[in-house]
Amino acid sequence: MGDRKENPEVAADPLFRRVVAVSTGLAFGGMLASLAVFERASHGKLALRWHWAAVPLVLMGLGLGLRFWNVLWRAEEEGTPEARARLRRFTAVLGGVAVASFVYPMRYVQASRMGEVLAGLGLAVVVLAGMGVLIWRTICWVNANELPDGQPGPDDRE
Repeated sequence: MGDRKENPEVAADPLFRRVVAVSTGLAFGGMLASLAVFERASHGKLALRWHWAAVPLVLMGLGLGLRFWNVLWRAEEEGTPEARARLRRFTAVLGGVAVASFVYPMRYVQASRMGEVLAGLGLAVVVLAGMGVLIWRTICWVNANELPDGQPGPDDRE
């Protein structure tokens, strides 16, 4: 495979990779397609209505999900700064699409309820950011206590 380095920790099973990539792509496609099928009904509530734009949005989401995993696994295998930068850029694009698809349905929120919705969103951001910090700190703590690769631990001694 050229000059790619082998990494035993990368999920190398092709079936696993296909399942992960396709399921992520379908989930992303479903999220994008949901933007096309919601509308405000005449009675003022949300309603589902089929729209032709759902099909290309599902396909676009599937393509983005497949491409994301391709970029991620290539960055893991290559380990070069260019590959990591490509992964960061693509992740930023996906993040932008995700934020835009979250903000877009805000047009359905009634003006009288916008303050409540924004307060709830603010609280959700604070809670999720706090959980992210806790997870990150836990990972740092666990990694700080790991032995370097190849060094035998106390349980490995004969």
